[in-house]
Amino acid sequence: MKPITIHNQILDDTPGDYLILAGPTAVGKTETVLSLAEEHDIEIISGDSRQIYKYMDIGTATPETEMLKRVPHHLLNELTPDIVWNAADFYQRARHIILQILDRGRLPVVAGGAGMYLDALRFGLFEEQHKDPAIRQKYQEKVDAGEAEKLWNELMDLDPEYAGTFHFNNHKKLMRAFEIYESSGMIPSKAFSNSSDPFGKQGTLVVLDRDRKILYDRINQRVLKMLEDGLVEECQTLLDKGYHPNLYPMKTIGYKEVYAFLAGKIDEAQMIDAIQQNTRNFAKRQLTWFRNHPFDYWIDLGS
Repeated sequence: MKPITIHNQILDDTPGDYLILAGPTAVGKTETVLSLAEEHDIEIISGDSRQIYKYMDIGTATPETEMLKRVPHHLLNELTPDIVWNAADFYQRARHIILQILDRGRLPVVAGGAGMYLDALRFGLFEEQHKDPAIRQKYQEKVDAGEAEKLWNELMDLDPEYAGTFHFNNHKKLMRAFEIYESSGMIPSKAFSNSSDPFGKQGTLVVLDRDRKILYDRINQRVLKMLEDGLVEECQTLLDKGYHPNLYPMKTIGYKEVYAFLAGKIDEAQMIDAIQQNTRNFAKRQLTWFRNHPFDYWIDLGS
């Protein structure tokens, strides 16, 4: 296979069976994919936790039709927003798709910024350790008292990477998260990172980065472009289709702020500022995640 080059850097180690292009939102993963497609026969697997959903193209930056015609994509626009998609679902599906792509003689490229999902792909998820029936019972009582959403919001503050993988109505997973945290002292995402379910195929993880100011400028411009392209209208369409703002995917950055605007809780300027600020904060958390987990290459895409 021709050597893989990303932003003038050759991945000179023995290449894995598949490539993972990770990095914060708006860093330039799409442009990198297009560059790779010019040199290699590739297929893309979305490693984004929201692009799996229908009717949410603008706010999730789902690749446009022209891009989809140029490069085959997987795990896009498959589920309605009332269905929960989590890291375990992703790694099982993604592993299967990777094997199919390899059988076709092409290079699988997983592109996305969901660190928990990408770790699950490589290492799997297990929930066999850190069990304590007394702790589980305490949180069962809280759930029975109608506190599930409150607990989920607490978990979102404590471990947003893990809380973002499921809806608060998934009581089993919610109680398990607090059981792990109280019995081990570790947030669930950390506990699961110590588990193992190795994939038989080896992936090469490339983290894409940019100067912080440039990245933040790109984020701010992307938000404005999403609004120009019809993000508010997309959110209204979801409401018209009967999807409630409290659904798990609808609490995504970009959607929750628009719903606050549509409900009259904030004005347009506050909405824009909130989306930009929350997205910048999210990008910062993504970079922290990738720095604290094993990667093969860290590539600065520059200006």
